[in-house]
Amino acid sequence: MESRKVSGQSDITGKAATAGKHKVIIRKCPDYENPSRIRSIVAEGMEELSAKPYGKVLLKPNVVFAHRRYSRFSYTHPAVIEALLDELAARPEVEKIIIGERTAIYMPTRYNFAVAGYSRFGRKPKVKLCFFDEDALVEVAFKKGSYHKSLRLPHTFVEADYKLYAPKLKHHMTSKLTCAIKLNIGVCDQKERLDGHDYHLEDKIADLYEVGYPNLVVVDAVIIGQQCEMVAKPLSFGIIMMGTSGVAVDSVAARLIGFDPNEIDHLRIARSRGWEPVSDDDIEIKSEVPLDELREKTKNLDRKFSNLLELDTPLRIYLGNYPGGNDICHGGCVNMLKGALATFEAYKPGGIKQAQDNAIVIGEYEGDVDGHGHTILLVGNCTKIKGKVTGKTKRIKGCPVGIPYFAAFGPFYCKLPNLYMDRDYFLKYPYHYVVSSVVKFINRKLR
Repeated sequence: MESRKVSGQSDITGKAATAGKHKVIIRKCPDYENPSRIRSIVAEGMEELSAKPYGKVLLKPNVVFAHRRYSRFSYTHPAVIEALLDELAARPEVEKIIIGERTAIYMPTRYNFAVAGYSRFGRKPKVKLCFFDEDALVEVAFKKGSYHKSLRLPHTFVEADYKLYAPKLKHHMTSKLTCAIKLNIGVCDQKERLDGHDYHLEDKIADLYEVGYPNLVVVDAVIIGQQCEMVAKPLSFGIIMMGTSGVAVDSVAARLIGFDPNEIDHLRIARSRGWEPVSDDDIEIKSEVPLDELREKTKNLDRKFSNLLELDTPLRIYLGNYPGGNDICHGGCVNMLKGALATFEAYKPGGIKQAQDNAIVIGEYEGDVDGHGHTILLVGNCTKIKGKVTGKTKRIKGCPVGIPYFAAFGPFYCKLPNLYMDRDYFLKYPYHYVVSSVVKFINRKLR
């Protein structure tokens, strides 16, 4: 096994193992076909990291969105979750295992769990499924938060004795990396999730690390995600990563997919607040796979949709600054539009290239906009054009606008693919939506 530590410069260089370092383990796992191998990796990693789960264990996967056809690589693979469940259940110190998550884009978590193949786990010994969007909420104060001073968070999440995070390693269109630290966005209810999901996004993620500090992190990096985190394009990577510090794991993950940790704003902010390790020099890597070999796999990582202005589409996108600011709202409506266009493209490859040449404006745009005979879409409450406007305008309200709302307007105004014509939504979504709404009402209004 190769013993390494992360260099504080722009590379990963080998040095002898040093006592007191934050250890990150990288184990070879070429596929998901052998559950016993995955469980062995987990068990051996727990032993080496001296990780001892106990009591009520919250197991948090990454299930931002799931679809059987066009979003199969955006969530933690069920084989990894099952291996973790079986290993945890075999430990007498573990009283209960709660799989908890809240998925994105206004969709019921129970719907995405069913699509991802998680529902059956509720029948396993000691295991309970918890959909955070249905759970009772409790107010939690922050000591280090710069944007959030307090938030309402799921009761089950707050009351857990031990937190085990199982993220899917993916490129993120806006934050560049989604791994352990960003996984905490999934503990927020819809209102809390959107609060600060704008130009404050990176501060918000760093704030959440205070209340969502995992005891153990097991990363599914067997297949990692490229392009858009919600409808990820797969890349075979063949490893599982483990560590007891989300900062350490994310620092190593960032370098493995081609970023310096300081380029990941929420990671940099977390370190600046004293979350260890504050330096890459305090990280020790123990890897079965040569690190250069892993970086070779990601040297051409597909980052499509990171820049709206570089997309191959007739759509004309005009980006202005947020009110009173000197930058675009990266984490708000800009992020939404990236995700929406990526989803349109995943649903129907080539779909965004066949769109009309509509003008789409976000923020306070300094300049003229010509609709070319089509409706000009003003995306977001704050959007305005500070120049000559030629043509009709239509405002899509929100701060930020949700992807489902833009998905409703896009096909009508821009000739984009209609996501709502998917038969899965017609056949399964209504049932899960009704059940989720009833359970949420019972948990939050009647108890």
